[in-house]
Amino acid sequence: ALESGTMKVEICHYSGFRIHPGHGKKFVRNDSKQFNFITKKAERQFLNKNNPRKIAWTMVYRKMHKKGLVEEVRKKRTRKAQKVTKAIVGASLAFINEKRTVAKDNKAAA
Repeated sequence: ALESGTMKVEICHYSGFRIHPGHGKKFVRNDSKQFNFITKKAERQFLNKNNPRKIAWTMVYRKMHKKGLVEEVRKKRTRKAQKVTKAIVGASLAFINEKRTVAKDNKAAA
């Protein structure tokens, strides 16, 4: 047992689920690489070489498809549209700006 009173929680190699003590199965391959599985279902999927990214109930799939990420909701930044004055046919940019300043002066005087 661990000194601090915490339990050793493993992660399932295939599904990504937490495996608490007394649960799951450890699979050791011929090259001595160890894999932990939470259920027979996860073990069979792994041994059949099924890709966990394509299996809907695995954590890898859920992370890829942004499922259940309630805590990490962040507001997307929106860009403010920049106002640009362009010359129109028959009126140059200088003429438009001149008219605008005259209109502002008339409003201020009124």
